[in-house]
Amino acid sequence: MTEEQRPVFESTQPPPIAGADTTPTLIPSESASRGPSGATTVIIAVTLAFFVALFSGLAGGYLGAQLLAGETVPSAGQSRTPSRVTVVPSETDEPVVAAAAAAVPSVVNIDVRGGLIGDGTDGLPDLHPDVPSAGTGSGVAFRKAGEGDTYVMTNAHVIDEATRIRVRDATGRSARGEVIGRDVETDIAVLKVPLDLPVIETGDSDDLLVGQTVVAIGSPFGLEHSVTSGVISALGRSLPDFGGGSRGVYPLVDVIQTDAAINPGNSGGALVDRTGRLVGINTAIYSDSGANGGIGFAVPVNTALRVAQQLIEDGSVKHPFLGIVGQTVTPEIAREENLKVEEGALIVSITPGTGAAKADLKPGDVVTRLDSSPIRSMDDLILQVRRKTVGDTVRLTINRAGTTKVVEMVVGDKPANLSEPSVDETPGAGPRR
Repeated sequence: MTEEQRPVFESTQPPPIAGADTTPTLIPSESASRGPSGATTVIIAVTLAFFVALFSGLAGGYLGAQLLAGETVPSAGQSRTPSRVTVVPSETDEPVVAAAAAAVPSVVNIDVRGGLIGDGTDGLPDLHPDVPSAGTGSGVAFRKAGEGDTYVMTNAHVIDEATRIRVRDATGRSARGEVIGRDVETDIAVLKVPLDLPVIETGDSDDLLVGQTVVAIGSPFGLEHSVTSGVISALGRSLPDFGGGSRGVYPLVDVIQTDAAINPGNSGGALVDRTGRLVGINTAIYSDSGANGGIGFAVPVNTALRVAQQLIEDGSVKHPFLGIVGQTVTPEIAREENLKVEEGALIVSITPGTGAAKADLKPGDVVTRLDSSPIRSMDDLILQVRRKTVGDTVRLTINRAGTTKVVEMVVGDKPANLSEPSVDETPGAGPRR
């Protein structure tokens, strides 16, 4: 072993006490007549050490027994009184193992059957019209539904147009799932399953940090309860092209980006932190091949739980909505439209009957701030609106022909089945907010 390869070990010996004489004591061999011989001294020292060690072991064993029994050891002059011992989890060299052990029992496999292949609804040739289409996804048991039933959260696209849903847990038990509701805007759906499943512990996605360890659990390519790990790559992402690139539709806003391997079949599964707490619902990937490319996305658990609660209670979800059709300001657009700013969200049109229509907003205005948050693009405006609640009052800072104005308005509820403007109606228009 070379000098560079030699491992370095820290000494486990205690350092010398400051001020103490660390010089070894020498016992002269000719001093037998004035005291114990050298051999006798060694025997006495060993004997004393033995009894000290024995006493220490007995005392330590007694103390440990009392602590395990939930008792405190009284000090001198104190009487013995029972108390509660709090167990503090120790650090582990295998956080992924710990996270998987905690979360896997709450993750389920979801098999779906839909329309018939080649029945004219899937764009495929009419080769086998009597063969039902099938797919596989994942889900997470997150809440008890009473009488032995459990609510399972998954993606809306997992159960889209499904005629039969089968849920299977980590032990192999399976049952048919009942759709409670689905929300395309956030890609979250809730199923009710007649199985008493262990409910996952949830975390707080507002506390997440870029770089922290996360674990993805699901059924990639049908391989049930697979575990992968990585880190949080970014927070607050917006995916304008999710959902087939439908014009003006932004179903994924303010999502978590991770490099934990996510593949087809992982959709609806769990993204958990190192303690096994649910922090997101895996939902999408960016990939040229259709398989994992190191860029996956998950709906934050705070958003997912809020949506799931509304689906359980009302069967539908309210989405914050201003009523603005707009687009991101670029230097090119600023020159073409003779704008006085080079970044922001340009208002192209306003939806009648909305908060924006009731406020002093006009096409051509550029939104540069919402409350205290700067708006540099339409994505920024969408993100900040989505973080609000229906009924909130917001202050929009706008630039109108070089003049800055502040406009107050109430956040509304996005109308169902809102039709999007055509290219002729609003050239270059982006999504509504």
